[in-house]
Amino acid sequence: MFRNKQMYRVVIFSAFFVLFVFCQSTDSTPFGRQEPPPEAFPDSFQPLIVRGENAFIASHPWMVSVQFRQDENENFTHNCGGAIIDKSWVLTAAHCNSFNTERPATNIRVLAGSSYLSQMEVKIPVKKYYEHEQFDLAVTGRLINDLMLLQLQKPFKFGSTINKIDLDTDIGKNYTGELCTITGWGDTDANLGKKYPDQLQVLTMPVVTKEHCGTAWNISKTFWNKLICLQVKDKDSCEHDSGGPVVCREQLVGILTSGGNPCDGSNPSIHTRISAYLDWIKDKMNTKNDKNKKDKKQKEYGRQRKGKPEK
Repeated sequence: MFRNKQMYRVVIFSAFFVLFVFCQSTDSTPFGRQEPPPEAFPDSFQPLIVRGENAFIASHPWMVSVQFRQDENENFTHNCGGAIIDKSWVLTAAHCNSFNTERPATNIRVLAGSSYLSQMEVKIPVKKYYEHEQFDLAVTGRLINDLMLLQLQKPFKFGSTINKIDLDTDIGKNYTGELCTITGWGDTDANLGKKYPDQLQVLTMPVVTKEHCGTAWNISKTFWNKLICLQVKDKDSCEHDSGGPVVCREQLVGILTSGGNPCDGSNPSIHTRISAYLDWIKDKMNTKNDKNKKDKKQKEYGRQRKGKPEK
């Protein structure tokens, strides 16, 4: 029951900010948002919205598509979302790797910079990936410690449609009742009908108590402080939204790990809480960044030595 997000309510703003709510009629023609998109709509694009909204990447520039292939003879396909946390680093969910710890890093790539999957032009291969060492579904019975860091082969060039998001650092913060946003290109059919939108989708959901979430999913209290859960009736994340960011107060608070089936809000969606893993994230990034700097210095020193005449 992995999560990939989206039940989306049709909310349309006209030029006079009049709110129209579409009911269950399949004959209604969706209106486009009045905000002009940063890219043109593809000719074949038809919004597939289920109680949610189309999103524009300029409002969520940290959002990326994490894509996988089984081998070099296959095409990459979108599998999960992810969040840019540094120019060369993306944070996503470990289970997105389909428990394939032997997968070559070259079979993973990250796409960024567009609201539309079909119009992504920034495509960067992954150099290395680092799954949390204690991620083990068989041990916990749940997707606990479900984090994976992707180190890119080359850094992003930050701008209006590609940028990083700050990490939440307050482990003691109680977000219960606060409205947070989730984004993704996941299934928009609550019954997993595999209706995948081309345009990024966004949904605002309230945080529920850890007691409610832990009880609903029979999660041991040991792990409650490592999770943050969202829930609202008839709205949800869904398949292929896994790894996507939970953003509260413009900070990355969580990464989507799992939820219910169907994706109808009857159970909370479970997200790995970022503030509980700051040491792990910083350790991995600092260790690899320091190693890269050391390697560069050694190469530069080697070049200088080769240029010197022997005594």
